[in-house]
Amino acid sequence: MGNKVLAAAMLLALPLISHAQDRKDAELAMTEAGASIDAAERADAAQFASTDLATAHNMLANAQGAYDHHHWTDSVFNAENAKADANLASARSREQRAEQATAEVERSVATLREQMGISDGGQP
Repeated sequence: MGNKVLAAAMLLALPLISHAQDRKDAELAMTEAGASIDAAERADAAQFASTDLATAHNMLANAQGAYDHHHWTDSVFNAENAKADANLASARSREQRAEQATAEVERSVATLREQMGISDGGQP
């Protein structure tokens, strides 16, 4: 009997959960997603993580479309996905730039060693 009451309570709560998001939540989520996309663009994600950045832009467009149709929960969901994709694009971009910088330092060290006549083992 307790399980039936719990199941009935859960069924009654579903409409409340699905409408828990409102316009302000959607606006906030889209603003945060837009800021994350801007940060990814400043991090050169267009060059180093273009697919992730494009996905973020598409998800934000989906969020805006849902918002325009007053589908607040869908708007929040899509905006949060856009933010996650933008953050991923930023991280991948930073990783690529760090790898490039490391490779440049390694090339410089190798050139200096060569100029000084030092082998890789550290002995002249």
